[in-house]
Amino acid sequence: MAKRVLVVRGGALPRQSGLGRAHYELVDRLDSGQIPGYELAGVIEHPLGGNPLHRWWRRRKSHPARVRKAATKGLNSGSFDLIHVTDQEQAHLIPKSSSMPCSVMIHDLFHLMPRTVIGIEVGDYSPNSIRRKDLDCLRDGLQNADLFISISEATAKECGKLWPEKLVRVVHHAINPKPYQIKGEIGLRNFVLLTVGSSEPRKRLDFIDEIVDLLPSEVRDELNLVRVGSHLKLSDEELIAAYQRSEALLFPSAGEGFGLPVLEAMAAGCTVLASDLPAHNEIVDPSMLLPATDKMAWVEAITELHTAWTERGKKPPEPDQIAIERAAQFNIQKWGREMAASWDSILGE
Repeated sequence: MAKRVLVVRGGALPRQSGLGRAHYELVDRLDSGQIPGYELAGVIEHPLGGNPLHRWWRRRKSHPARVRKAATKGLNSGSFDLIHVTDQEQAHLIPKSSSMPCSVMIHDLFHLMPRTVIGIEVGDYSPNSIRRKDLDCLRDGLQNADLFISISEATAKECGKLWPEKLVRVVHHAINPKPYQIKGEIGLRNFVLLTVGSSEPRKRLDFIDEIVDLLPSEVRDELNLVRVGSHLKLSDEELIAAYQRSEALLFPSAGEGFGLPVLEAMAAGCTVLASDLPAHNEIVDPSMLLPATDKMAWVEAITELHTAWTERGKKPPEPDQIAIERAAQFNIQKWGREMAASWDSILGE
């Protein structure tokens, strides 16, 4: 008989957001039987919005109480076997002193464990008083968890430093490659390079600007740098077409919980040029990694791509088979087995 998982989060973030997408994918896969031996018991969440006092009360008081009540009911009725919190920002929802097994997905620890990477602050070193209290609640909640499921080896190591007594399992994100291999159309011309991500400093889009300034004039003059997320919004279908049309995704980030754009790009057959830094260097094919601060290495790699583009008559690229084969390693079947094994470690097989 399948074990039943109650999935818990706070505000109902939309599927278009990073944490929202991870939540919905877990729910969908549980609901469709893609995690062997487990099924969805239900979802507890709350709508977004409200005035600041209402939001505070809901986050700190009413919603945690709702989860505690559900945990007690689950223990008494046997209606579910496990509570799973879908991201560390909702760890305050883990019931204290409950006999109900609880796991939490750890996407990153940037806010609980700020760091400076190549001179860039990743995480907030100076949160305001309200956020400091919130972080204390998250730490207390994480202390109550029975299992951390980390989306990267790098984050798992950080978990081990902060909570050496906790059980930590690594389950990388997974992707369905089929939508990324359906040929799309998008009106991009010339020598196309792509960035995907916000303009926050850790994404290092200013580094890309510096690289562009150093490119040979013949490369720079034909360059079409498409900035998705920071400057341009695309639909899912348009983004896939942009990956397919681009010579490369440029991903110089100083810190990622995972780095989903690099996996998406590779699934679409797009070459990736990424900084050799955690945790996206766990995902990118090693041949596509570059020293994070070596500007001339990036200039040389882009120039080589331009030369190849010119030599094939300035036509769009063929799918990069190395990228496709690498992305295939992060498949949903493997992910499902690893999620099941992680929960088995606290529930027993």
